[in-house]
Amino acid sequence: MARDELIEQILDHLLLMGADVDRLTGATARFHRLNRTDLRALQLLRRGGLSAGELARALHVTSGATTRVIDGLAADGHVIREADPNDRRRVLVKLTPAAADLAGSTFEGLRLAARGVLAAYRDDQLETVARFLEDVRSLLREHTSQLSSPRRRE
Repeated sequence: MARDELIEQILDHLLLMGADVDRLTGATARFHRLNRTDLRALQLLRRGGLSAGELARALHVTSGATTRVIDGLAADGHVIREADPNDRRRVLVKLTPAAADLAGSTFEGLRLAARGVLAAYRDDQLETVARFLEDVRSLLREHTSQLSSPRRRE
């Protein structure tokens, strides 16, 4: 295949992958009887406790929406609120043990299957894939920032 055709094929795959990931996220949320924002919150909280403000910024939602997310997850037994041991005025949102198990296992099957796919690549190929994915993520963040910045629309 010619170089230009291969580049176009890769670009097409990247665009289609976005839709595939979106469908996977929706199916995963439905499977666990969560909405997408709640699922994303659980994934973010896997790394440790976050304040409501930190969670709001990570989810890219308002503080009011974050309060509703936290209240709903708390009511369903997925999260608890605890005083920050380093600052008792600050409240952290943390996963319950059952929610930590759920969040940890949510994509583990996919990760295991992906490890199998990646095991077939040589080290130099893995380095190329890793660099490519890092570069693409950087481009996505840059493009998102450009689209999100206030500017005059023509």
